[in-house]
Amino acid sequence: MLLMWLVLGACRPSATAGPSLVVIEGALVFTGDGSEPLTDHSLWIRDGRIHHLGPTASREPPPGAQVVDARGHSVLPGIVGMHHHLHMPGAPWLGETLPRAALACVVTTMQTAGAADAEREIALAAAIEAGDVPGPRIVPSAPYISGPGGNAVMLAPSSPDEARAFVAKWDERGAAWFKLYRHVEPSIARAVIEEAHARGRKVTGHLCSLSYTEAARMGIDRLEHGLNPATDFVTDRPAGACVPSRASKAALTLDDPRVAQLIDILVQHEVTLTSTLAILESGFPHRPQADPRSMAALEPGRAQEEQRRQEDLVASASGTTSTPKYWTLLTGFERRFVEAGGRLVAGPDTGRHVILGYGDQRNFELLVEAGFSVPQTVQILSANGAAALGLPDVGQLRVGWQADLFLIEGDPRRDPAVIREVIQVYKAGQRFDPAALLADLQGQVGLR
Repeated sequence: MLLMWLVLGACRPSATAGPSLVVIEGALVFTGDGSEPLTDHSLWIRDGRIHHLGPTASREPPPGAQVVDARGHSVLPGIVGMHHHLHMPGAPWLGETLPRAALACVVTTMQTAGAADAEREIALAAAIEAGDVPGPRIVPSAPYISGPGGNAVMLAPSSPDEARAFVAKWDERGAAWFKLYRHVEPSIARAVIEEAHARGRKVTGHLCSLSYTEAARMGIDRLEHGLNPATDFVTDRPAGACVPSRASKAALTLDDPRVAQLIDILVQHEVTLTSTLAILESGFPHRPQADPRSMAALEPGRAQEEQRRQEDLVASASGTTSTPKYWTLLTGFERRFVEAGGRLVAGPDTGRHVILGYGDQRNFELLVEAGFSVPQTVQILSANGAAALGLPDVGQLRVGWQADLFLIEGDPRRDPAVIREVIQVYKAGQRFDPAALLADLQGQVGLR
């Protein structure tokens, strides 16, 4: 029956409304709450929502239902991606390709962590919501907020009043999140956080001029890239200065009391931490680089050549701190943070060979490798992201919740790489054919 479903799906457009009731029968179901999966369960989809979830033998599908025989397969909640971009270096807008790739690779909701073209991003989010184009639902961001010495295309408010006006402007235009970038001045950061919170919006940061401790005490909601950008361990750092920090962390061990102290501060202030292992991995010479899928998706010529050049630079770097020991510190910090009660979410970032969707699947594999169980990893990638975004009915497989889910071959507990073997994706009950979404992706992503 599953084969028939796939054959029919291959002949249809990338999205189909399907029958009024779909029954996915006999699957291994990961609900997204961190618990062990439900064996031999059936999940019913009606009117875009989960209508029933229970043991297969407990309830017969009614006549007319489309039944999918999913024995030997797993069902998981759609990924809620928490560090995505619709641009890459040299390509300021890739909104025509990246959302399709993300949805095909099981991302049903994504929050962009900083926008290079915020107006187009907000418009695209509305177009996807209206069903005009396929893609994950997008929680859009305002332009990046940096400071002196930052990227020229980023905003650098000159005063707290200007920062508050910036927040007001983009709140009114529909941006839900604001991102502080590396060179932001402390007074500007505080003004952005206060104004965003007053308007019911949230703030994240890829920081350098602010330590994690300083940002947590200001009330920041989230921090990007795990431990990697933290300047908390730099001695004698001038206030508000962005200084190199990798060496200060490369000497740390997980048992250093300062590591536990930082985790305690983040947990006490309820700061969410975003794991971006997929992009961080690309800077480590002992780690795998671009897989064939990613290389095929990159634009021939400049984009593929740039990827090969970056790999050569990483491989030849002398005196690098990107060592196995430092990788173990980064992944171990995330485990310790979760063990202490912190909320970890994940996103791949976008750049080099890391492409939305493929990067999310790689995050799944890397979090399992880092020591999280598969149910924990599913929760990090789905329910935790939905909670951080304040979305009430996505991120878990529960009766009455939106039917955001995907079906894969096999059991990811035995082999996390089966996350790449996607059969079907459902977003709010609408079925998407991954192959159709990816059909025109090859050679379309990268520098232009």
